[in-house]
Amino acid sequence: MGRISWPEVLKVARWEFSRAVRHPLFAIMTLLIPLVMVLSGGAGLMVERMTQAQELEVAVIDEMGSAYSFLAAHLKGSPVTLIDYAGSRQQAEADLKAGRLDGFLVLDAQAVKSGRIPYYVDKVRVAELSVLKTTLIRALTAYRLRQLGLTPDQLAAVMVPVTVEPVPIGEGQGEPAALAVAPMIVAGVLIMSALLPGQVLMYGVIKEKRNRIVEILLSSISSTDLMVGKILGFGALSLLQVTIWVSAGVLIASRFMDLGQLGLSLADFLPSLPYFLLGYLLLASLFATIGATMKEAEGGSQAHGLVVIIPMVPLFVIPVIMMNPNALWVRVLSHVPPFIPATMLLRLAVTRVAVWEMLTSLTILACSVVFFIHLGARIFKEGILQFDRALTLRDLRALLGKRQQPGS
Repeated sequence: MGRISWPEVLKVARWEFSRAVRHPLFAIMTLLIPLVMVLSGGAGLMVERMTQAQELEVAVIDEMGSAYSFLAAHLKGSPVTLIDYAGSRQQAEADLKAGRLDGFLVLDAQAVKSGRIPYYVDKVRVAELSVLKTTLIRALTAYRLRQLGLTPDQLAAVMVPVTVEPVPIGEGQGEPAALAVAPMIVAGVLIMSALLPGQVLMYGVIKEKRNRIVEILLSSISSTDLMVGKILGFGALSLLQVTIWVSAGVLIASRFMDLGQLGLSLADFLPSLPYFLLGYLLLASLFATIGATMKEAEGGSQAHGLVVIIPMVPLFVIPVIMMNPNALWVRVLSHVPPFIPATMLLRLAVTRVAVWEMLTSLTILACSVVFFIHLGARIFKEGILQFDRALTLRDLRALLGKRQQPGS
């Protein structure tokens, strides 16, 4: 790879950034993601509040004679109020159809034993059914346990919820939430930052190739400077976009949960940041290289999918990797360039990766970035001028075998 002229690189980066940031697609996608966050979060909050505010009066036909009093006492203070119905099922059905009842339960020995309690309603409403299930299941479980002869103390002990809480052993383990959440956040940000800017970068290269703009650019600037400038320009674009998205996400998430409980700090993100930066550079160089080989946007759209999917293959086997993050095949995958960012971020989320593995994987990742920038520069120099056709594998082999001229 020829010597880089940073003044020329910065000129290209500023030009690419200013051109892309004014593109309508950038504004639409940058604002669309936070809008989707707001709408989805608002809809979830509305459903939650509607569910919490939903109060039901449910009639109970107690054919066992002892279930109603126990359940009514157990559900005191909950959104469900039980009414002791003295009439028959036929009378309850008539009251239900007339609108005098929301619904009624029939409790008999067979229903309680099987756990299938019939709830008669005129129309099934999902919110009402959700509230009833949430409150009634625990109460009925307690009643069934009492029927087995458990004392009140035994019953209270059995009904205590069981939770599994991770406890890190040793110094420097950090908070479990911070250990797991930080790399996963970085992985999500990497995917978001690569999608739109990478697509714009690739389509921009295809357009320049068809319009023969690059032929003019390469007469005054080296292909390496042009390649690096484009990547840095779109890197700044991704940084701006991701900053807007993350800020909106944090603002929206803070309305629904206490983010301080996660225990996250800047130090928790430090091990993941090199994989984010080098991973983005790898994807960006791949986008630019693929774009230089394409003739039309139709071919570019298929290539865009491959460039995004191949590095994200480890995400398709997340459960397997996270269950055994130090398996031999996972450690090998951590040193294969296209898969390094996703695999290492998954491993960092669930285990402590050895320092030597991080250093070797980062070295391989950095070398692969240099290789693809070099390859993209060669294609810019030799192959992009073939604007009338897409490059084939034979063309690429010929370019790689061709002796590079100094200063390119």
